[in-house]
Amino acid sequence: MIGRRVDTFDDLERAGDYLYVREGEPDSVEGETASLWFLLPTHEGATKFDRPTRGSGVHRIMEPPWTLRECADGSVEARASIACGRHDPEGEYWHGYLDEGHQWRTC
Repeated sequence: MIGRRVDTFDDLERAGDYLYVREGEPDSVEGETASLWFLLPTHEGATKFDRPTRGSGVHRIMEPPWTLRECADGSVEARASIACGRHDPEGEYWHGYLDEGHQWRTC
């Protein structure tokens, strides 16, 4: 699925949308970090806060432990894979990648 990079948290509206945010100061002790807020490709809610399914609703990953890279085309690549729900009693509900070109890919 081809997703869409948005400019603000309020713009997260549909499945595959994501927001890349840099945080912190590059010269600080902790260093610069980044976050990726997103709606999975499986999102079914009317808004980012709706969770009619386990794969719905807003999610977030941070650098570290993930590595987030801005690509030349304006997309963002996330590595390693994103495994949602892995530690839930019900198990994983989505496992995949956000690749260059705004491409969401399952494992």
